[in-house]
Amino acid sequence: MGPSISKYAYAVSGAHVYEKNFFRRTDMEKLLAAPSYEAVVAMLQERGWTMPEDTRDSGKILDLELSRAWAWVLKSAPDPTLFKVLILRNDYHNLKAGIKCLLSDFDVDQQFCKPSSIEPSLMKEAIETHAFEKLPAPFAELGQEVYDLLVRTGDGQMADVLIDRKCLDEITREAEASGVDLLKEEMEIYTATCNIKTAFRAIKTGKDSAFLEKALSTGNKTISKEKLVACADSEKKMEDLLSYLSTTSYSSGTKYLSSSPAEYEKWVDDQMISLLIPTKYSPLGPEPLIGFYLGKEAEIRNVRIVLAAKQNNLPLDVVSKRLRRLYE
Repeated sequence: MGPSISKYAYAVSGAHVYEKNFFRRTDMEKLLAAPSYEAVVAMLQERGWTMPEDTRDSGKILDLELSRAWAWVLKSAPDPTLFKVLILRNDYHNLKAGIKCLLSDFDVDQQFCKPSSIEPSLMKEAIETHAFEKLPAPFAELGQEVYDLLVRTGDGQMADVLIDRKCLDEITREAEASGVDLLKEEMEIYTATCNIKTAFRAIKTGKDSAFLEKALSTGNKTISKEKLVACADSEKKMEDLLSYLSTTSYSSGTKYLSSSPAEYEKWVDDQMISLLIPTKYSPLGPEPLIGFYLGKEAEIRNVRIVLAAKQNNLPLDVVSKRLRRLYE
């Protein structure tokens, strides 16, 4: 059974109040029509967004806003650990980025994603001192394994494979353990579409089934790892892969894999948001808080696109097509 839903009444009420300041599609169109980057920043401030000292640092602006939303979830949810799976990929990204930056003499602070369940300062300290045991499981063992691999072989691709697969495996495990159907369904879409993308790229670049066996996560119910792996050794590799995908619930999105990877990513994001809408106004349970946070992520993706467009003078008609569905 899932968690008791009545204890969420206060948090859900608060989420609905917070969401009144979320951007709608019409608001995004106004942001896009703003005359300059500075004008967009001013509109964000009017909505209550916190600004860093350097407002030209768009990444910092977005990090602050998403971290503010996550802090609200942690403060308001009766059992905040239930929602950790929503940011778990950031911790794995930070582990990967930290180890690679250490071995490449890059500034890791610029590469960390926020929010994360492991404090960036702890992640940085554990990596820089090679004291991976300071990290919680499974990061301690995985960090040491990846570090040793990179020092020994310099194989960055295999390091990515190890971390990315472990990330997806843990997301599936955490979602299942939550007992919340919506969380399981959201993470199923996320992990399955990641596996699809990995299989497509691997087959396109000539990787064999042995590589895919290591690279693909396990546990998906809507996609078969075995069938994805088998396509890598078939006679008509890509044709067989696309043929199999056409029989799955992801067929309408996987058609973009060959023509537009960016459109595929947009399709995935939109699918995940669409799944949230039916529970948006539920008065009880964790579902509205899941929607709240993932909805804020969707908003921030769109603001990121708009800010990048203003900084790079991109055509508005092109940028408008890249905007994701919002939580409305």
